[in-house]
Amino acid sequence: MTLRRAAVIDQGRLVFSSGAPDLDTILEGGFKTGEMVEVFGKSNTGKTLLSLQVAAVAAVRGFSAAFVDTEGQFRPERLATLCRSRGLDPSAVLRSVFVVRAESTDRQLIVLKKLREEQSLSSCKLLVVDTLTKNFSLEHAGSKSVARRQTALGAYLNRLARDAFLGDRAVILLNRVASVTSEGTEREVDIGGETVRHYVQKVVHLRRSLDYVMGSRSDIPGPEVRLTIRDEGLV
Repeated sequence: MTLRRAAVIDQGRLVFSSGAPDLDTILEGGFKTGEMVEVFGKSNTGKTLLSLQVAAVAAVRGFSAAFVDTEGQFRPERLATLCRSRGLDPSAVLRSVFVVRAESTDRQLIVLKKLREEQSLSSCKLLVVDTLTKNFSLEHAGSKSVARRQTALGAYLNRLARDAFLGDRAVILLNRVASVTSEGTEREVDIGGETVRHYVQKVVHLRRSLDYVMGSRSDIPGPEVRLTIRDEGLV
């Protein structure tokens, strides 16, 4: 593919709002098809909620979304509540959301194959992996397996990136965190580190601060925005 052709394809990409205007600002508009965005943070920071509201946005525009659920935490009733709070028809949105319970890395790879082959998924423009690194951490546990884990993770991300580009899909990778201490200061880092950063276009960090969720880009310098978890989502 020539650079000219790639530029033409890029101009035709879709952008899905995050559902939170301030977050859209730091995301440069939202989640763009053909790109992968990592969203990491501790539990209860609104990561899954954010992905649900992006799925609702895609459904309203006539597209479907696919969730790769590695945690067993997908709750259709939470998506229904979000839709009602935003004045959307829950049944219409739920018909546009497909969920696969992926209990292994092999199962995660099968999803990509299904996206290419299943006619019913031809309108799928959003893929969410929740969470990205769980199965890799379980299957390659321990410090002696770090190299194998990162290699397997990199291979999976490579396939995801290819599917995002060729399938014209926005990919949201929800990820866990670990705490590291450097010079007496503790900070949160995403599991997978540079292996993940090599493949994604944007990295969003969500963290709790009192009654709010603070969102920022970890890949570039910029402002931190303040968000709130409500029935209508992360706003």
